[in-house]
Amino acid sequence: MSDFKRNRLARQKNFDIYEKELVPFKFDGKDKEVYKNCNLSIFVDDYCNADCKFCVAQLRYENRNKLYEKERIEDDDAYYERLDEVLEKLEPLNLSVSITGGEPTKSPRLPRILELLEKHHIRKRTITTNGSGLFDKVNGKTMLDHLIDNHFDHLNISKTHYDEDINKKIMCYKQGYCSNEDLAKIIPYALKKGLRPRLSCLLLKDGIHDVEGMAKYIEFYEKIGVDNIIFRQLMDYDLEKMCNVEKMHYCMKNEVDLNDIWEEVDKDKRFIPFKNILGYYYYVEIYNYNKVVVCSESADLKVLYEEKKRHPDVVYELVFHPNGNLNGSWVDNEDILMEYKND
Repeated sequence: MSDFKRNRLARQKNFDIYEKELVPFKFDGKDKEVYKNCNLSIFVDDYCNADCKFCVAQLRYENRNKLYEKERIEDDDAYYERLDEVLEKLEPLNLSVSITGGEPTKSPRLPRILELLEKHHIRKRTITTNGSGLFDKVNGKTMLDHLIDNHFDHLNISKTHYDEDINKKIMCYKQGYCSNEDLAKIIPYALKKGLRPRLSCLLLKDGIHDVEGMAKYIEFYEKIGVDNIIFRQLMDYDLEKMCNVEKMHYCMKNEVDLNDIWEEVDKDKRFIPFKNILGYYYYVEIYNYNKVVVCSESADLKVLYEEKKRHPDVVYELVFHPNGNLNGSWVDNEDILMEYKND
């Protein structure tokens, strides 16, 4: 049995957070141990110009039997002041930072957020976007150029299918869109400026759902310069706590089992195994396909909460929410580490 297959079958059973390096850190009087490779996600806004039924941001809430409604600091200056304060507090951890949402490129706050990350010398910077706002101009400059000028490293663009009609149907855009024609401009420009793009494709029965579909997707976008693609399985969730029936039914109908795909990939000589990564609630396999690095990832929200319950004093990841709270959770009233108090 290959190492890939052995690790694939074991998954979270073999994960031990205490085999990782942990850093003692105090959050507002709370003594914690922070995973050294911890990432800070800045959740800019819950607004999105698409309405994907599989939306991961919504699923993280609805999996906890909570409605996806996020409070926010309404005053821009107060928001920037709070983010600045949190980034200064976290500087000793030397974190990587990811920008997410909602659709962050549609937020007028994004350029100032990028400047604050530059101010605090964040070591690695990533944004996840559907790409629709990258050509939008703020202060006379496109969002794409704001990212480049503030030394972002990675640009993750969600695209569920290379066929425009299928992609639009799955992602349900309300306004704005990032077409293949747009990507053909974005990809080479970003690469030339030192910003590495990666396409992110969710595996769905309505879209890409097998090895041949993955191969066509890879080859289509390789032609316009993409050299990094990730295919994700729909997150597993706690069925008993899921409060959005429509989303639950959609996910159940469209779920693609990566285990089945991995079995086929094992036999396909186009996919050359590179490495695999075991996280606390996710598992990743990485391959080379032609000149493209191909990742595939599965994740389980139920496992996430089970792991955190076993080790309540360990911080696995950090999330800065629109309401100014810094949390160890994607839900803004759970695991609050630094609570925002608007005195």
